[in-house]
Amino acid sequence: MKSWPVERIAKLGIAVQFLALIRTLSEYFRLKHSYGPALSLAAIEPYITGSLIAATCTAIAVGFYFLSRNRTAILVSVATVVALLIYKISVFGFTVR
Repeated sequence: MKSWPVERIAKLGIAVQFLALIRTLSEYFRLKHSYGPALSLAAIEPYITGSLIAATCTAIAVGFYFLSRNRTAILVSVATVVALLIYKISVFGFTVR
């Protein structure tokens, strides 16, 4: 069985990070639809923080990818997903939506 090249895994990791970023940014629109005018900044602040984490880490991973540091880009991608999961559990508790 042929193994995946490191560059392809790095691309996949960056794609996963972009999906996580889109997911956290789109949460605002779900909350806006649910709460309407009663939506406050305090309600969306955790999602903004999660988006900032995802955006920063994605930019770092893309930078490493362009510098041909594919293994480091993979490491940053995995660390991003783990950090976002830890952040979600610490802020919202262990719930599945």
